[in-house]
Amino acid sequence: MPSDSPLDPENRALYGEILRAPPGYEVDMALATTYSLDFETALVIPATMAFQAAESRAQVLDTPLALLDGLERLAERVAIFCEAGRIAAQPRAANRLTALLEDTVTEVLAPQGGAFHPKIWVLRFVPLTGTGPVRLRLAILSRNLTTDRSWDLSLSLDGEVTEAAQVDNAPISALLRALPGLERGRPTPARNRKIAEALARDVDRTVWTLPEGARRLRFAVNGLGQPPFRPKVGRAMGIISPFLSPEALVQLTKDLDPNECWLLSRAEELAQMPPDVLARFGQVMVLDDLAETEDGEEAEANSAAMGLHAKVFVTERYPRPESTTDLTVGSGNATAAALLNGSNVEVFATLSGPSRRMGWVSDHIAPERLGRFLRPWQAPTTLQAPDPAIAADARLDAMRQALAAADLSLRCTPTEDGRIALTLTAGGSIVLTQALRAELWPLTLGPNHALTLTAPLGRTGLPLGQFALADVTRWLGLRLTDLETGAEMVFTLGTTLKDLPEARTAEILRSIIENREAFLRYIRLLLGDPQTAGQIILQGGQGGFLGFAGFADDAPILEDMVRSLSGDGRRLRDIERLMSRLGDAKGADGEPVIPPRFAALWEVFRSVLPKEGRRG
Repeated sequence: MPSDSPLDPENRALYGEILRAPPGYEVDMALATTYSLDFETALVIPATMAFQAAESRAQVLDTPLALLDGLERLAERVAIFCEAGRIAAQPRAANRLTALLEDTVTEVLAPQGGAFHPKIWVLRFVPLTGTGPVRLRLAILSRNLTTDRSWDLSLSLDGEVTEAAQVDNAPISALLRALPGLERGRPTPARNRKIAEALARDVDRTVWTLPEGARRLRFAVNGLGQPPFRPKVGRAMGIISPFLSPEALVQLTKDLDPNECWLLSRAEELAQMPPDVLARFGQVMVLDDLAETEDGEEAEANSAAMGLHAKVFVTERYPRPESTTDLTVGSGNATAAALLNGSNVEVFATLSGPSRRMGWVSDHIAPERLGRFLRPWQAPTTLQAPDPAIAADARLDAMRQALAAADLSLRCTPTEDGRIALTLTAGGSIVLTQALRAELWPLTLGPNHALTLTAPLGRTGLPLGQFALADVTRWLGLRLTDLETGAEMVFTLGTTLKDLPEARTAEILRSIIENREAFLRYIRLLLGDPQTAGQIILQGGQGGFLGFAGFADDAPILEDMVRSLSGDGRRLRDIERLMSRLGDAKGADGEPVIPPRFAALWEVFRSVLPKEGRRG
C-alpha cells in the first residue's frame, strides 16, 4: 500500500488550503453546500479567500475590519446552501456583520423529505494576468461548515475547464443546477442562481487531475429523484460511518465472508445494531478514546480532533492479485436515508484503481495506518434502558422542521426616534405543542432579548420590539426546550425581510469603522495587495501608517491611490463606495470619521475616475 494513503491520519490538510488559489490565480467564484453552518466560519471564509493567508481563525474573528473587507471583496461571489434550521444561533464576534451574509446563505430543504446533507466546495480560479486557462477545484468533504473538531475526510480535486463535455461530471453539475430550486420560504437570491449555473457549466467541461494510483473517478448524488447510489458489493468491504442503520449494513455486505468485512463507527451507534447484523463483520471497531490527532482545521497549536465524522466505503473487487479497489468518500453515512431510499440529498465520489496502488481493504485499517487509532468495540454487558433524550430530540427536531418549513417574514417599520420596529409573521399558522417552549430573538442582539412564543404564530404577527437600524437582520435565534426532560435545541432561522431601509448596510459599516484610525486602516486594506494588506490589518496596523497627521507620514496611501488610478481603478471605486456609505459619520469623540484632509484629497481623485467606474 502506498505511503500516501488517503486514509492515513498523517496526511492532513488545513481547511484553508481548499480555499487558497493556485499560484498566479485568484478566486473568481465559489459555492459551498453544507448540512450545518456557523456564522463564525461563514464570516472567516471570505477573509481567508481574499487574504490568502489567515493567521488563525481566532485572530480573524477578533478583527472586524478583516472580516468586513473579506465580505466586501468576495461576498457577492460566494454562495452557500445549507439545511434550513441548522445554523448555529450564537456567533461569537462581529454579530452585526452576519447581516452582510443574508444574500450569501440560502436555506434549503431536501425534496424527498430527508436531510439536505451534501458537503462540497466548488471554486473557480482565474489567472491574475488575464491569460491562461480557467481552473476549478472540487472538494468533497465529510465535514460541515462549523467548528466541529471531529475526525473528518476530504477529497480535493483540481481541474482545468476545457471545451469538451465531460459526461462523468454530470451528477455534480446536476446538483448545482438543482440547488436554487430547493429554497425554503425566501427565494434564492439572483446572484446565487447565477453562481450555481455558471459553475455547473464549468463543471460540465472540467478535466480533473486524479490522485496518484487512481485510474477512474465517478460521482453520484442521491436525493434528487433518481435511483439512489450505494457502493458496489465486491469480495471485501470496509465501512467507516458515524451513523448506521441495519438495512444499509445488510445490503453493503450481501453474500460476503465476515472475515472480509470491517466496520468502524461510534460506540453509541453500534450499541443500537442487532447482533446478527454486526456478526456480518469480522472486525468491529471504534476510535480509541486516547487517540488524539492535531485538528486539521485552523492550525491552532495543541488542539485535538475528537470523535468520528468521516464517511468512507472501501470495496475490493475481483480476485487477488489483480483486484481493483474502489474508495468512496462523501457525505453519506451507512444508513437507509443516505443509501437506500433516497430521502437524503448526498454526494459521493469514487476513486478506482489497482489494489496494489490504492491498497487492499485490510491495508486501510492496518496498525501502521488507521489501525493505531482504533480499538475493538465491546458490546455492553447489560441492556440499557431507552434514553429519554432520544425521544426529546425527536420532538425538538420535529418542531425545528415545522419552523424551517414555515414562510417566516420580518416586517420593518420606522419609528419616530429613528429606530426600526420588527414584526414577525408566518405564511401559515404554527402551533407549539404543550410539551415544548419556544423562544426567539433578533440574532444580532443575543438571547438576552428573547421573547417566548405563547400564541399561534400566523399572519397577525408577533412584535419583537424596536431596534437600531444596524441591528436589523433577517436572522432569528431560536431556542426550543422540551419541558419534560429540559433538553434544548438552539439554532438560527432566516426570514424574508420586508421594507428594510436602504441605509442598513451603511449603518453597519459606520458601527465598525468608528473612528479615523479604523478608517485609515480600512483604506490601506482596500488599496493593498490582499495578502500583504491582510497581514497588516491582522497585526493591528503595525508599520506606522496609523499615525495620520498628514500625508508626509502616510505616503504609502497616496502612492497606492496613484498606482490604482493608473491601473484598473478597482480599489478606488471601492473607496468611492465606502465614502458614500460613511458620509458625515462621526466617531465617539465627535470628530468626523473621514479625516478632512483625506476627504479633500479624495475629491481630486474622484474627479478623474472614469465615469463608468463610479458608484453612487
